[in-house]
Amino acid sequence: MIKGIAYQKVDLTEQEFEFYQELVKQYTDENKKGSEYFEDLFETNDAGIITIIKPTKSIPWAILFFVQNLMINQQLRSNDERMSKLEKMIGEKHG
Repeated sequence: MIKGIAYQKVDLTEQEFEFYQELVKQYTDENKKGSEYFEDLFETNDAGIITIIKPTKSIPWAILFFVQNLMINQQLRSNDERMSKLEKMIGEKHG
């Protein structure tokens, strides 16, 4: 599913989005909103896939680790989808 995070369109699962919301809540205090840590932290393409993580300010490790794992998970899901399509095409030709 596509959700908006830090003014970016991001493709993530429901479970990943719920964890994002937990992180925002965990890192919100009287001085700063947790969502601010995600601003300018990464860029996405038109499909909502994170293309680069570029921290320019101090970021809690949990947030940086989450974004990095989200980027990896997006790539793995994309690769799984491509592999399934290839397997289907091969099966149709040799089936």
